Amino acid sequence: MKLTNKDIDKLCLFDDVFFRECFDGHPECTEEVLKVILGLPKIKVIEHQLQRVIGNSDDNHGVRLDVFAVNEEDDSIYDIEIQKTDTGNLPLRARYYSSMIDSSITIRPNEEYDEIPKSYVIFICKDDIMRRRKAIYRYSRKDDDNIELNDGSYIIFVNGSYTGDDDIGNLMNDFVQTDEDQIRNKVLARRIVETKEEEIKRRIKEGDNIDMIVTHFDKLMMQERAEGREEGREEGLEQGLEQGLEQGLEQGKSAASIDTAKRMLAKGKYSIDEIAEITDLPVEKIRKLAE
Repeated sequence: MKLTNKDIDKLCLFDDVFFRECFDGHPECTEEVLKVILGLPKIKVIEHQLQRVIGNSDDNHGVRLDVFAVNEEDDSIYDIEIQKTDTGNLPLRARYYSSMIDSSITIRPNEEYDEIPKSYVIFICKDDIMRRRKAIYRYSRKDDDNIELNDGSYIIFVNGSYTGDDDIGNLMNDFVQTDEDQIRNKVLARRIVETKEEEIKRRIKEGDNIDMIVTHFDKLMMQERAEGREEGREEGLEQGLEQGLEQGLEQGKSAASIDTAKRMLAKGKYSIDEIAEITDLPVEKIRKLAE
């Protein structure tokens, strides 16, 4: 499957790989996001890396950070995650990401504990996962009297469906907006236009033969699962039995998922857990495919 130029026009910042293409090598985009979410109008990012992997070993479950950034002023660390669907475990995932950042990045040998910088794990979610109709949910450690522990560790969930007439509402509009003319942040608008134009130029240069499965992966998944269901229906009809229909549906869906998983493994950009979550295949199955 290949996307047309019209499909490219429909991409927004909640499309995972399109987001990476826009932000990779462009810390100014990350700065614009942090300015709004954290209220830091003068923030300057001195370290900026996408898809940074930490803690990946036989002894623990590694994590892949969508955006890793460091503040020039006080070395605060930021992890920004783009979350298109509510997996039901985001608070636990945020806790684990925060702990992995602390154990792998924040303190070096021979450094004292008071040198640990602040860390922020920020999930920008397409929906209101906390379901309290707030724009931002900020979490930190407090005691029974609601007094801050002040340990410098913060977890933040941003409601991507928020449409208020304020800075965060404008930013979330920019994340879901597919028409660059309607994007209010000039830095993000310029980068989105550049990214789409770069992709279209690549297609033209390569004779419109570029495989863009990764760029709009969700769309491919929907098509493959639909094709799998259709294959299953045809097999079931040929058998003429209800049992055959159910079996065919399952086989078609499984074949599509396995094919998708193989392509994701070949790209080398996704962890086994991420592939299992997207394809609905067991983790052990993904491991066997990887081997």
